[in-house]
Amino acid sequence: MGDTALELVRSVMTSPWLYALLVVLAVLDAFLPLVPSETAVLLAGTFAAGQGPDLALVVLAGAAGAVAGDHVAYAVGRGLGSRALARVPAGTRTARAHAWAAEATARGGGPVLVGARFVPGGRTATTLTMGATGFPLRRFTSYDTVACFLWAGWCSGVGYAGGRVFAEHPFVGAVAGTVLALLVGLVATLLHRRSAVR
Repeated sequence: MGDTALELVRSVMTSPWLYALLVVLAVLDAFLPLVPSETAVLLAGTFAAGQGPDLALVVLAGAAGAVAGDHVAYAVGRGLGSRALARVPAGTRTARAHAWAAEATARGGGPVLVGARFVPGGRTATTLTMGATGFPLRRFTSYDTVACFLWAGWCSGVGYAGGRVFAEHPFVGAVAGTVLALLVGLVATLLHRRSAVR
């Protein structure tokens, strides 16, 4: 059973369609946080350390999908406007996330978008809010491109490092990389909460 699963994952990771799959997952992740785009990019990075995909193309595919998804979310926020954000029930987690994103964007501008990419749920709240509050599209695109390439580079790089260390056991490398990525997400969340309290 385990060998079959490994062979299935290996066949996906060596398929020329892998890059298209990474793009699609990263786009969907802008709206459906349960879509495992981060895990997919990390796993592709792990297999890139062996007989797998090209690491540079993994980064490019992940970043391209993330940029596209973020721009769709920005456009949705722009179309709905701040009135839609005002209809979010007060006191909910979603309302707090959008309030933080609006305040942080007003205070810190584009760099907030870079940091928000590493906060679970921060990406969606920030991109929608930036669109709804009329953050300039050109500046959004510049900062978002940097954020997405950093994110894709980080995920695939952590996976690649795990794949090199655990060359004989790529799933162990992927698990180790995922744990490290989760720890970074936890630290980013704690920093986000601390800044929200101030």
